[in-house]
Amino acid sequence: MAQNKSNLKQDPAKDKNVPAERSFMKNDFPLIRKALIVLIASLLLSAALVSAGRAVLTEQQNGKNQAQAQRNEANNKYRQAEIDKQEIQDYQPKFITLRERGFVGEERRLDWIEHIKHIRENRKLFPITYEISAQQVFQVDPEVTLGDLDLRGSKMKLQMDLMHEGDLLNFLDDLKHKGFYTVQECTIKRAGLDPESAHLPLAAECVIYWLTLGERADNPEPTPQ
Repeated sequence: MAQNKSNLKQDPAKDKNVPAERSFMKNDFPLIRKALIVLIASLLLSAALVSAGRAVLTEQQNGKNQAQAQRNEANNKYRQAEIDKQEIQDYQPKFITLRERGFVGEERRLDWIEHIKHIRENRKLFPITYEISAQQVFQVDPEVTLGDLDLRGSKMKLQMDLMHEGDLLNFLDDLKHKGFYTVQECTIKRAGLDPESAHLPLAAECVIYWLTLGERADNPEPTPQ
């Protein structure tokens, strides 16, 4: 019995040497809580700074790309302006010549009539009769680019007596000095009852189209080919 009592007395001492059970949340977490909060705050701040940096970098890159695009567009416009300037310098004299000859702009019927009268008097030709029809818009090949312009033609029927074929050739050659025209057809025959007689004058009939280039009309008339 004495031995049992002795054992019972030793149990309390043995219990004091056994360490108490620890809890992370109660014992350890309070020690690292501030450090953990600082770490999380640092991570969030770093993530925010990285995102902001990427946003700024993207904005700068977009601005750089936009500036480069604007610079390229300005360079292209400058080069095109130089090309247009050179083309104007190259073609302006030709344009002025065409306008002075009556090809560019409104048709000049009065000039044609006066010029025909002048040719007849200068060449001492037989009387010439003619008839001018209404102006029409011509259809051109689709590959020919006219922009906002139309090619127009005014049909003129000519009748004239000739001493020889050269009169007609000279007349048509002189006619081109007051404009541009295309000959659709010409026929020559002997005048009078005896077509075989070499002493009778020749009679010529021609159909020509006076050509002009002008601004496109809103409602053009039917166009011949």
